[in-house]
Amino acid sequence: MAEQINYYRILGVPRSASQSEIKAAYRRLAKERHPDHSGGSETEFSQLQEANAVLSDPNRRRRHDEALDLAHAADQLAGLNLDFGSLDDEVSRKRREREERGTSEGGPSLGERLRNRFRKEEPEEPSARRSEPSSGRGRYRGAPAREASWYQPQDFDPEPITWRSGALSFFGALIAFLVVGQIGLWATGLNNPPAVLDPGVTALGPLMFVPYTLVGLLAAYLAYRAAGWAALALVFVAALVVGGSGGPDGLLQFVTLGIVLLLIVVYLGNRRDERSRRR
Repeated sequence: MAEQINYYRILGVPRSASQSEIKAAYRRLAKERHPDHSGGSETEFSQLQEANAVLSDPNRRRRHDEALDLAHAADQLAGLNLDFGSLDDEVSRKRREREERGTSEGGPSLGERLRNRFRKEEPEEPSARRSEPSSGRGRYRGAPAREASWYQPQDFDPEPITWRSGALSFFGALIAFLVVGQIGLWATGLNNPPAVLDPGVTALGPLMFVPYTLVGLLAAYLAYRAAGWAALALVFVAALVVGGSGGPDGLLQFVTLGIVLLLIVVYLGNRRDERSRRR
């Protein structure tokens, strides 16, 4: 193909691939080719980011498809083996496929595309910058923004866990559990609270299951968003360490409940996404 990069080929998906198929292919390949992963490549990882950014945007994907068609036509012209009738049929067929794909996926209709051609196009966003190592600690700049909202943890795309992200997840959760555990000891009367906090903190005794659960849920949420399931397991280990070493009664149980609540949200979100894809 004449000097034209094919983002579909980089992601290993056909041109008729849906957005969910593109997203799944990007996630799978990004984890395999991340520079921190064994056998990963910074150049290939950067190309995956750029391909995902282009194909995830309907307007940029349309322009990319047209560029591929033009490059294909240029190749045929260069070979002096062009059949104008078949070329016109080929371009028309691919255009119809794009229109049908856009309609089936809820994309812009043919009328909207025609109207957009007469509007002043907005300047195209610069393509994703090449990943640059940040202080050599395994995090890379230039990654596309997460598509998931904060309330959609099932769509998070965390980076592979590293020593840094694992340590932050474990020790961050450990400190949070120690703090809320100390408050629980004061609230239940097992330790004498500072004078400035007494008697207000003792009134929290019957309600300490609420902060235990919330802290467990928040620690699990942040760890899962940062480094996935492995970091979530480290949060549970931190809960075992604090709950099994003199922590207040109920701390381990309700922190675990917070972690389980996150797992339930992720499970239900995946089920909902699966049902929507089948429709």
